[in-house]
Amino acid sequence: MFATSRSSDIPLTQSAKVNPEDLVVGPRRVAMSDPPTILVNGQPQTCNGCHRIFDSAHPSGQQPNFHPTIQLSHGLNDRCVNCHDPRDRERLALRNGDTVSFAQTPQLCAQCHGTVFRDWERGTHGKTLGSWMTASAGQRRLNCNECHDPHSPRYEPLAPLPAPHTLRMGEQTSQVHDIEAHDISPLQRWLHGADERATP
Repeated sequence: MFATSRSSDIPLTQSAKVNPEDLVVGPRRVAMSDPPTILVNGQPQTCNGCHRIFDSAHPSGQQPNFHPTIQLSHGLNDRCVNCHDPRDRERLALRNGDTVSFAQTPQLCAQCHGTVFRDWERGTHGKTLGSWMTASAGQRRLNCNECHDPHSPRYEPLAPLPAPHTLRMGEQTSQVHDIEAHDISPLQRWLHGADERATP
């Protein structure tokens, strides 16, 4: 037999109000195709179309001449060949000498961002589309470069929106673990020994 309570016994609180201006909605970043192409004088061109003709080595920290839109701000990765294969610019270079395609960008990112990659694999970092069930054919995880610009991946700091109210925890505040800070559920009071009337 389950104990039930009348709905009037459960204190309901209003959901936190979210200012619509705090929500930034825009198009998702479009990752490069595989092999990558860019427009040169209005014509699609693959990386090797130019890089096999022109010497593209540039000193550390120097802005590439032919890619003025690229702003390189990625920690110690201050040279193109830290990530791009110097012999085949349509491939990405792993530390062990192997190369991967642009479609396999997470393998490259995992070399330096191991804990973030682990969280991405488990679904706690990044975005999942279609279905939350990992066995579902409809599930699709966005790759790193579909959200982050690989040349300048850092996002501006974001202030988190208010969390939803939970049924038993009462109103959440910055003092959530302080028993006397606000009125919390009798169960929480009993667990913390703050309610002498409650008995186990």
